[in-house]
Amino acid sequence: MPSPIRKPLPAAPVWLPPNIWEQIESTGSDAFLAAYSHGLRIERWGETLRLVSPVPPSDSLRSSLLNPPAPDAWKPNRVLFHSEGTPTAEFLHGSGYSGEAKELGLTYGIDLTPGIAPGLFPDQRDNRIRLRSLRPQKLLNLFAHTCAFGAIAAADGAETLNIDSSARSLQRGKENYERNQLSGPRHRFWTEDVRRILPRLARRGEKFDVVILDPPTFAHGGRGRAFRIQRELEPLLLACLPLLAPCASMLLSINESNTTSASLETWARETLHREGISARLEPGQKPPDVPSDRMPATLWIFPED
Repeated sequence: MPSPIRKPLPAAPVWLPPNIWEQIESTGSDAFLAAYSHGLRIERWGETLRLVSPVPPSDSLRSSLLNPPAPDAWKPNRVLFHSEGTPTAEFLHGSGYSGEAKELGLTYGIDLTPGIAPGLFPDQRDNRIRLRSLRPQKLLNLFAHTCAFGAIAAADGAETLNIDSSARSLQRGKENYERNQLSGPRHRFWTEDVRRILPRLARRGEKFDVVILDPPTFAHGGRGRAFRIQRELEPLLLACLPLLAPCASMLLSINESNTTSASLETWARETLHREGISARLEPGQKPPDVPSDRMPATLWIFPED
C-alpha cells in the first residue's frame, strides 16, 4: 500500500523587523504582513494574527503566534490558523471571525471567515498614500471591492463614485464609509458591470481627477460574459482615458502571476503609444512588509496634453 503524500513543511517565517512594524503603525495602520516565508504567511488584522499555511503550526510557531516578536511586547487578542482551500479555521486563541483594522487612520471591517476576502488589501497601502498626496476632488474607484481607495479620498474631501459588480462588497464598502463618518450624497455606490458603465459615464460627460482601475484576474459574468483580464485590460484602459479631467491620473493594478510591474509598464507604454497618447508612467510602490516577488503589479499613469 503506497505511503500517504505528506505536505512539505514551510520554512520558518521571518518576522517583520521591529522598526518596520513601528513605521507601519506610525501611519495609523494595524493591517499588514507580520511574517512570511515560502508557503506560509502571518497576517496582522487589528488585534488578530492569522496564520495561513498548508500545515498546522509547530509548537514553536504556535508559541511565536501567541507571543510575537513585536514592539512594546504587543500580543494579539485572537489567533487563528487557516489552511487555504479548507472551509474552516482553527482558533489558537480567542474566537470569532469578524473584527476591525485600521489603515492610514481609517477603520475597516474585517471578515476572516475562510473563503471570504478579509475586506482590505494592505499591499495597496503605499498606493493609497500616493492617492492621498494627489488630493483629488473627484475619484472614480472601479472594481471597488470594499471601497478602501474611495474611503481614503473621501476622508480628504473628495467626491467619490465606487463601482463593483458585487452588491455584497459594496455594502461592506458603505459600512466602511459609515465607520469613518464619510456617508453622504457626495458618495455613490453602483452595483454595475464596469465594462458597461464606462461608456455611459463618458456619454454623460463625467470627469474625474483620479481613476482607480484594479480589475480581477477572472470573474463570472453574471448576465454578461465572464471577465478575463487578458482580454479585458486594453479596452478597459482605453475606456477610462476619456473620463480623466485635465492634469488627472490613473492607477492601474494587476494581480496576476505572470504580470510584473516592469511588464505592466511596457505593455501600457506600447498601448498608449499605439493610440497616440502621451503619458508619464510611474511604478506603484509596495509597502515595506510586502516581499518584492509578491503581487500585485501597479502603475500610475499621468496623461500629458
